[in-house]
Amino acid sequence: MPITERVKTNRTALFGGTFDPPHIGHMHIFHEVSLLTPFRELLVMPARISNFKQGTEPASFADRLEMVRLLVDDYRMEYPSDKLAVTVSDWEGMQSGVSYTSDTIRHLFDELSSDGKVDFIIGDDHLEKLPLWHDFDYLSSHVRFWCFTRNGDAVNHTSAEVIFLRSSKVHASSTEIRMGETGMLTPSVRRYIDEHKLYIP
Repeated sequence: MPITERVKTNRTALFGGTFDPPHIGHMHIFHEVSLLTPFRELLVMPARISNFKQGTEPASFADRLEMVRLLVDDYRMEYPSDKLAVTVSDWEGMQSGVSYTSDTIRHLFDELSSDGKVDFIIGDDHLEKLPLWHDFDYLSSHVRFWCFTRNGDAVNHTSAEVIFLRSSKVHASSTEIRMGETGMLTPSVRRYIDEHKLYIP
């Protein structure tokens, strides 16, 4: 679906995730939001407990929040000409229980909605599971998903509005990092992990 004139410029988009840990792939998304979308602010929202990762033991929310803040610092150093303002929110971490995107959208709707929807950034790896997201009927009517696709062949089979954006490929995996592949980390995040002895097998 092409970007249309009814999507206002200078709006804020939301980008959520576990960020366990945040890595160069997330930083690359910041950059591509700056290049490929009309947004001038990105609100990054680390989850307290991901709905799809219940039963796992991620790094503490405090650690993940600080690592995302460090990632943003590294992003500003790496891409100084980008006009995107990236802000990190601790709102989900301050709530109890599982972090449901629908709760976050309800909380932020009046502040962030444009033309009746909140703009939400996802990767194409989330597209197939969208209908499984908690309270998807609400999300499909209140969220406009901006989907970065690496292969350019993603298809929207959901009832939600999805805008596809062709993304350049950057391989990065939080799972691989937790297994010891530190080359996918930015310098500040890597130092934090080393200093706090996170993800030690």
